[in-house]
Amino acid sequence: MPAPKPQPPTGGRFRTIRTVAWGLLGVRGHKPLEDDAPALSPLRILVTALVFMLVFVLVLVTVAISISRH
Repeated sequence: MPAPKPQPPTGGRFRTIRTVAWGLLGVRGHKPLEDDAPALSPLRILVTALVFMLVFVLVLVTVAISISRH
């Protein structure tokens, strides 16, 4: 009988968002990273980080346009 295949990492959506948010702020400690890292998918982290950055840039552009109109 073949050995069972290891399951792909499964991290919750909230866990991924929390990890990316703390990483972008730069205040994430080493211990929480060790706890979360095995359960998170690198692709999910990448997509979440890109969405965070897109929202951040859109907010900055909106604020800049709002200020320049006054």
